[in-house]
Amino acid sequence: MPNLIMDKIIGIYFDFFGTLIDSVRAYYKVWSRILNRLGSDVVLSNTLINKGLQKQMEEINRLQYAYGRSYMNLTNDERNNLNGIMLDTIGLKREGSSKIISEEFQENFFNYFSLNSGCKETLEQIKRKNLKIGLLTNGDRMKVHSKLKELGIFDFFDIFIHSQDYGYNKDDIEVYQTAVELMQTTNPKKIIHVGDDLKMDIEMAKRIGMIPVLLDQNHKYSFDNIMVIHELPEILEFLAKY
Repeated sequence: MPNLIMDKIIGIYFDFFGTLIDSVRAYYKVWSRILNRLGSDVVLSNTLINKGLQKQMEEINRLQYAYGRSYMNLTNDERNNLNGIMLDTIGLKREGSSKIISEEFQENFFNYFSLNSGCKETLEQIKRKNLKIGLLTNGDRMKVHSKLKELGIFDFFDIFIHSQDYGYNKDDIEVYQTAVELMQTTNPKKIIHVGDDLKMDIEMAKRIGMIPVLLDQNHKYSFDNIMVIHELPEILEFLAKY
């Protein structure tokens, strides 16, 4: 664990998808439906899904650094190519699949959102510490709020930041400036941000001066100057020291 000298923490932000929400399960479920509709007999596994997601993320990062566009601003062709990357990883042909993939993600993906292990218990413990809890996401406000209520964690949150409400994406520094302001402080060092994306969560939080915490459930990363946790409840051990 990095040796961080911290101001008194007043609040903590969480990313939504992949941090509070079990993204791998959601992808596994929807891709299972896609394979069934395509008549495939491929045996899907979380390992295969993770491999495909990693390749997709590499392509997203390439597009971000090459053209300065976030995932939210990708063209239809670029999004179709990302789906093609997953199909290639699974071992399926790309031809004739785009309509089915689009339908399944639009109609069923959100239905498979479930909480990451220990999520609700972690939020309960943080609330008992009288810390403000915020949500910082690119997700649609109506859909995200509906899912938070369905999963029983909506009332834990004091602040909701949906980047597109402000005309930005999560990889725009203005979103994090807004996050600091809504915590009613001028000192970002008093705020923790927990997320699973190195650029949109960790890099941006670090740039604004927040304390970034990376949720790395696949044990892929290790940093000297960034806190890394593998399960959400581990953040409580971090908070207990301050």
